[in-house]
Amino acid sequence: MRLFWICVVAILIVLALYVAIHRILINRATLMLRNRAQHVTDAAVNHSLQKLLGWDRQLTSELVADVWGKGVLAFEYHFDYRQLGQTLDKDQLTSELADYAKQEGLTAFKPERPVFVVTDWWEYEGVLHIDVAYLLNESTVEYVSDLKRLNRHSK
Repeated sequence: MRLFWICVVAILIVLALYVAIHRILINRATLMLRNRAQHVTDAAVNHSLQKLLGWDRQLTSELVADVWGKGVLAFEYHFDYRQLGQTLDKDQLTSELADYAKQEGLTAFKPERPVFVVTDWWEYEGVLHIDVAYLLNESTVEYVSDLKRLNRHSK
């Protein structure tokens, strides 16, 4: 009977170690993917804004809230739009992001989808907030689809 309990405890320890190591590896892979996607998206947004606005600023993004899931590759940019001296709209940025993706040979998770999607655009207290999703994985494609459904039902 003692041997039985030793085997049960050993199996539980092995399972706990497996789960812990698996979780660490998955989180590390997700973090590496997110960092790479953030770098690519930052480059695309900065290039597009430089082309549209002729400025030399470099914006860095923040991750959109994790409530949508750990694999969602959506990033927020914000800057004081009153200093622009010119207008900027969502369609211009969307078009320029598509041109950048084509020029750099970037592809989306699903070939029929755009590589970058401007998912949100709003102004608050003189600061323009822009959310851009990089459709590199299924989680992000589902996130964008969910947002479209939410926007459709809220109108």
